[in-house]
Amino acid sequence: MKEDGIKETIESLRKEIERYDYHYYVLNQPLIDDYEYDKLYHKLLELEKKYPQFYSPTSPTQRVSERNIENFEKFEHKPKMFSLDNTYSDGDILDFDKRIKNIIGNDFSYVVEPKIDGVAVSIIYRDGIFFKGLTRGDGIFGDDVSENIKTIRELPLKLEKKFDGELIIRGEVFFTKERFTKIQEMYSFSNARNGAAGTLKLLSPKEVSKRGLSIRIHTVVTEVEKTHSDSLEHLKDLKIPVIEKYYLAKNIKDVLDVKERFKNERYSLPYETDGIVIKVNQLELRERIGYTSKSPRWAFAFKYEPERAVTKLLSVSFQVGRTGVVTPVANLEPVFLSGSTVKRSTLHNFDEIERLDLMLNDYVLIEKSGEIIPKVVKVIKEKRNQDCKRIEKPKECPSCGQKLVQYEGEVALRCINKNCPAQIELSLLHFCSKSGMNIENLGEMMVKKLLEYQLVKTIPDIYRLNYEKLFKIPRIKEKSAKNILDSIEKSKRTTLKRFIYSLGIKNVGEFLSERLSENFKSIEDLINADFESIRKIEGVGDETAKNIVLFFKNEENLNLIRELKNLGITFEKTVKANILEGKSFVVTGSLKNFTRDRIKEFILENGGTFSENISKKTDYLIVGSEPGSKLEKAKKFGVKIIDEDEFLKMLRNR
Repeated sequence: MKEDGIKETIESLRKEIERYDYHYYVLNQPLIDDYEYDKLYHKLLELEKKYPQFYSPTSPTQRVSERNIENFEKFEHKPKMFSLDNTYSDGDILDFDKRIKNIIGNDFSYVVEPKIDGVAVSIIYRDGIFFKGLTRGDGIFGDDVSENIKTIRELPLKLEKKFDGELIIRGEVFFTKERFTKIQEMYSFSNARNGAAGTLKLLSPKEVSKRGLSIRIHTVVTEVEKTHSDSLEHLKDLKIPVIEKYYLAKNIKDVLDVKERFKNERYSLPYETDGIVIKVNQLELRERIGYTSKSPRWAFAFKYEPERAVTKLLSVSFQVGRTGVVTPVANLEPVFLSGSTVKRSTLHNFDEIERLDLMLNDYVLIEKSGEIIPKVVKVIKEKRNQDCKRIEKPKECPSCGQKLVQYEGEVALRCINKNCPAQIELSLLHFCSKSGMNIENLGEMMVKKLLEYQLVKTIPDIYRLNYEKLFKIPRIKEKSAKNILDSIEKSKRTTLKRFIYSLGIKNVGEFLSERLSENFKSIEDLINADFESIRKIEGVGDETAKNIVLFFKNEENLNLIRELKNLGITFEKTVKANILEGKSFVVTGSLKNFTRDRIKEFILENGGTFSENISKKTDYLIVGSEPGSKLEKAKKFGVKIIDEDEFLKMLRNR
């Protein structure tokens, strides 16, 4: 194929994927199934790798940066990013209306919007291309979280239509109710808002992408129309995700009517809301109304009081999350609360049960306020009687029956059986990952399909797959099945380091897997190692050493390892070259020939040491394009600075 034809194919794939993303993430109207989408995405990825001359920063493949963020630079908000005054009182809404009328008279209207319980951000486009994403910060300067904002698939990296100059818009980043329910098992956030705030400030865009944030825009700073409502419609034409519902109100009576109606309507939205925002619709009038030092005078927020109800605790059941954490769940006498009938409530952990002094058959006060799942606020002690009984901690996993453990310093009870049915999806993904057994064609979507069609129930079942089984999955053809089976077969010959990592032992990442493989000649040696011999290894603390010993004391985990070896897993001996022995390296910027993971692996394989941070002990800083603050630190400490070509030349000349 000629270059013109290749370029055309790449651009066509990008537009097609962007269209599917918009329909799936913004309109909630999927046009294609996950398997077909993945095939298109990987086709685009392969073409872009093969023909780098057609690189585009706005390609769907460029959403997630491979490199970690070194720090969050400050960036000035222009104009200032204000917060809103708020109230729980109808009287304050009426006073707000009077103040507006005293300044501009009666010839105006309001827009009433949901107040999303999320994290405020400012988004900047330049000439139709995504430029920056900022947190509110102090309103004058915000943190530049652009790399993390780019991972939000609803937000276009390139606008649908031509837009000259700068477009500044503002909105909220959040987890949808559905998404939060799924990831809560893995991360134990106290609520969706805190989870979103913490996720937005992670230094790894790859991890942010996995968590699945969402965004809705509610403010257009750049004047694109004469009214706020028309400005939102303008953004819709650009395929920017704006708030789903807003209401035009001719007067304050209409505003109060919307407030009452929205009290129940808000539960149908895909995200948590805690009130409404009332704004003057005409943009020209807003300038006349003005601002205080903290808030615009033309906007006001009303927050609904948290809804509460008293009910009876009938029993406590125990759920095993995807990471093995066992969570107590309160089974309640059904009660109507915040638009739905509540029968269950999370109790988080046994520390919370003790803090509440909660017993079976107690009457409890429950509340739903900015949270997906209602919480128990307190026990109504006056109603306690002789029927109330203590809640006993479970000793065995309710999913697989294995003995539960409690790590030192943790309140959670855990199941550490990697074949536990409740954990198997996450265990499979970790086992197949790039740093684990590196089974290239078994990503998240394919693992879900294998589980959906009951083709695997345990990790070893991966090595029992064949053409007959794979053909049970719709749309799997011979070529796809062959690629999967070839990847599985290739993974059988692995290294001890990869195998240790793939087991998913708590707190044992790539670095410790490397150190353990260097100190123990075989997996059997590691299994039989005692606490002291593991503890003395560089980087292993008391808690991690206990985790490793506990893992290998679990009979199911030992059976897993034996079964994998019987299915053909063998270990290559890693022979370390000593070309870089005694030299320490740090990397900054994007490299041409290496991903960050690969150059780290390459340095370690050749006897060098790798660090994420510059110090006086660093020998070399390898600099790629768009280097970060490490470059200035290296100059300050007198560290030798080399580029990628010099690094490769150094290897060849030694």
